[in-house]
Amino acid sequence: MAPVAVRDRARAQADGHRFVWWPTLVKLAGLEPIIRLIECGVVSSRHREVPARVWRQAAAVLPHARDLAGTVPEGSGPNCFGTVMAAAGVPGAAREWMRQEPFAEWLSTHTRPGGRDEDPGTVLVWHDQKGAPVHASVTLGGGWALNKPSQAWVSPRFVWTVRDVVNHSRRPGCRLRRRTLTG
Repeated sequence: MAPVAVRDRARAQADGHRFVWWPTLVKLAGLEPIIRLIECGVVSSRHREVPARVWRQAAAVLPHARDLAGTVPEGSGPNCFGTVMAAAGVPGAAREWMRQEPFAEWLSTHTRPGGRDEDPGTVLVWHDQKGAPVHASVTLGGGWALNKPSQAWVSPRFVWTVRDVVNHSRRPGCRLRRRTLTG
């Protein structure tokens, strides 16, 4: 792992000064200050509202979705593509900044076109005008979806309704396509 510069760990405080989030500070202060910082102005994950029967059905095609829901990666890098792949059981994907090409290859070998928002395992993929994937999330069933909106360290993996994820993820010039996990 490459060394991290102090300026890369610095975060702005309310008074305009900067402080450094060293891993040792997290161990000393606990996660509560970080969770408060992350949750400030962010709509919370609704994973606790998902019925047990939906989680059970989702587990058949998304064995790690429940483990990821409502969590924050240990650092910057993990993105939406890795979150979808990790939820589907790809080892190590939850910790990776997954690039477009490996994600598109995974989609072509592990999904088929189409899908329903009410079913678990429908991968929602937003494509740019050239057809490249630019964002992805996955349905859990029952109208719920797992989403990671960015690769930033403060970006949690949250569960919202499919409708909220679709509305939140819209981008000018991008088109949403659905694909179903094949196992």
